[in-house]
Amino acid sequence: MPPDWTWHTFTAADGTNLRWGETGNKAASKASIIWVPGYTASFDMYGEHVDLLARRGYHVIGFDLRGQGGSERSRASHPEKLWVEDFADYSDDLAAFIKSAGDAKTQPLILTGISFGGHVSVRTLGDHDVPVDGLYLLAPALRPNSAPYTFEQAKRLMTVSRALGKERHYAVGQSDWQPDGLDFTKGSDCSSNPERLYLRDTLFTRHPEQRVGGITNQYGAEFFESSEYLLAPGYLEKIDLPITMISAEHDTFVVTDYNSRACSEQFPDCREITPAGTGHCLPQESDAVLTQMFDAMDALLMRIGSEK
Repeated sequence: MPPDWTWHTFTAADGTNLRWGETGNKAASKASIIWVPGYTASFDMYGEHVDLLARRGYHVIGFDLRGQGGSERSRASHPEKLWVEDFADYSDDLAAFIKSAGDAKTQPLILTGISFGGHVSVRTLGDHDVPVDGLYLLAPALRPNSAPYTFEQAKRLMTVSRALGKERHYAVGQSDWQPDGLDFTKGSDCSSNPERLYLRDTLFTRHPEQRVGGITNQYGAEFFESSEYLLAPGYLEKIDLPITMISAEHDTFVVTDYNSRACSEQFPDCREITPAGTGHCLPQESDAVLTQMFDAMDALLMRIGSEK
């Protein structure tokens, strides 16, 4: 992290301790960003990105969702397994944090969500009245890719397993954390850029306490139910603020068609950008892609200013 970075703790309504951090440039910045990482990710992965955004004049705030990164885990006996009683817990946590962080807001606040973090960010704005001026989404998981099963088949498998008392078990095909690969010179369907692709693997190897494994039946069933909730008619239409959505050209983790339709037909004020040759893990792409993405952040800030 940049030298002016500091870590803090936010306590959720149920007493869960959630880690967050920020750059020290708030007073001199042009806007604040609350950055919510995706599934399994820790904000420790994004020190380089924080530095790049701070150099552009942003006050950057990182927020680790419950069960991930430096936030409290649900099971001390098996900390890699994500557990959530209700998917609304994630958006409730984020809403409470945003309200606490935005109490003395004097500049624009942009909520930034990656993948699962994008899903939580959208639900936060749909379910809560929070002091956010713009939404910046990176490959948001509005509809997760359930291949080789259909969405309905995957949901049914996890729902039945949960009903049979296996809610804390990994879903079919899931397990404890495994690295993306062992050949660090090659990209993958996650990112075409091997220089950044293995940030998470490096972090999890050096800091095993931050590892997160595959989805459990409880988490998966809640995620799929939340996807249906977000995509129900009328839900996205009420999120009326400037939105920029960055989609991956080749995404095997989320169904991009749902995102594109949400941006063009449902969100009232959304613009979509799809950098060429990209995979789902957009922050792990090349310097050129990062420049394109952060230029889009600047453009979103200009839209916020022009629409006020």
